[in-house]
Amino acid sequence: MNIYLFDFDNTIVNLPYEETIDFLDQAESLDPNLNFTAIVKTRKDYIKYSNYDPDGLFLLLSNRIVEVKESLITLLNKFGYNFEDYYLISGDDRNKGNRVKKILEKYPGCKSIKYWEDKDKHINSVTEVMKDYPEVKLEIIKTA
Repeated sequence: MNIYLFDFDNTIVNLPYEETIDFLDQAESLDPNLNFTAIVKTRKDYIKYSNYDPDGLFLLLSNRIVEVKESLITLLNKFGYNFEDYYLISGDDRNKGNRVKKILEKYPGCKSIKYWEDKDKHINSVTEVMKDYPEVKLEIIKTA
């Protein structure tokens, strides 16, 4: 099984405002009336791999909190994205590497992960966790 992980902010869409945790944790930050613009390369990759690998698992790995999940899904649908599951922040743990570990525990048959992300700190945390899974091929697509 191949897993395709996508970040949201500045990976799927360009944010029409300055990123601050306080605002990102509010449902209003996902208002579809804000001027979000799609990142074309990410969208093309999403379409390509969903057509190429229909058995692949497409997941959102975002540092948005679970409390804004419904607003996030609404906005993702507007841009033509549909994910099998959403790995968002629950509690205080903002480390994406920890969520990737949970994904790999849930899907032990994973052979490869393709990961779209714009921030080095998240790329580094995922890369660090993947050292414990040498049998899983990791490919990172940096979006910014």
